[in-house]
Amino acid sequence: MGGSVTVIGGANTDILAFSENTIVPRDSNPGHVRTSPGGVGRNIAENLARLGVETRFVTAPGEGPEADEIVRSCTDSGIQLLAVPSPGLPAPRYLAIMDDLGDLALAVNDMRALDAVTPESVEVYADLIDESSVIVLDTNVPEATLVYVAERWSDRPIMLDTVSVAKGPRARSILGALHTLKANEIEAAELAGTIAGATDAAVDALLIAGVDRLVVTGGIAGALFASGESRFRFVPPPATVVNATGAGDAYMAGLVYAELEGLDSAHVPAFASAMAALTLGSERTVSEDINVNRVLELMEGMLS
Repeated sequence: MGGSVTVIGGANTDILAFSENTIVPRDSNPGHVRTSPGGVGRNIAENLARLGVETRFVTAPGEGPEADEIVRSCTDSGIQLLAVPSPGLPAPRYLAIMDDLGDLALAVNDMRALDAVTPESVEVYADLIDESSVIVLDTNVPEATLVYVAERWSDRPIMLDTVSVAKGPRARSILGALHTLKANEIEAAELAGTIAGATDAAVDALLIAGVDRLVVTGGIAGALFASGESRFRFVPPPATVVNATGAGDAYMAGLVYAELEGLDSAHVPAFASAMAALTLGSERTVSEDINVNRVLELMEGMLS
């Protein structure tokens, strides 16, 4: 298939705090803090660019020095940034506290600037988006924008990342338009309106709602792939975890790349898992080790 991709979603400054020891609530915990450009949509876009995919990215970077850094990071990564103005609003921020195992303990996000990514602001770039083979959405943007994109580009694969339990429900009205929906188990349950932990019920409900392919990620339990009557789970070998932030975004980018390249059902989950594994081993939300050859090498190791 090949071709280019447009990602429409969030970009922000990641502020990541890593605790040296088991976190003690309501206390000051020794550790270290680092900042870097991040955001679900931006991370997906950078991963795709690192894989050599022509990638456009529609987002609202806000205003100020952090916004300038987001713009610069996209340019440096080879992403064609289609920026939406958001006057008077600061650059979005994502503050995360990671435990001593590198997993997320707590996060707070301030993504107000992304309210500016309206249907009208996306329409400005419609001619460029028309050139894309696949469109990727994340639910940081308003529901009306998700609906507009799903209707305007219904003639090509649309793949969506639910982002979080709070924002995932924004996708409810476009489930029938999605080629691929990626969610973790609690996001899938919230979106489906089922009981948390009842993954099979959530899968059934989302497929009935019209999702063509559902990918439910479960950490070390691997990911459940569901489409029609088909169900299978791919469990990769354990990965070294330095920072779990960004692993899901890398996984999504792997699914998008696999769609572009027409990988078969055996290789799709392994490629996506290899992307996530490389990201888990890095403090960055996008691993600098991501490239096609490195991912393919790791993928083959998972399948051997």
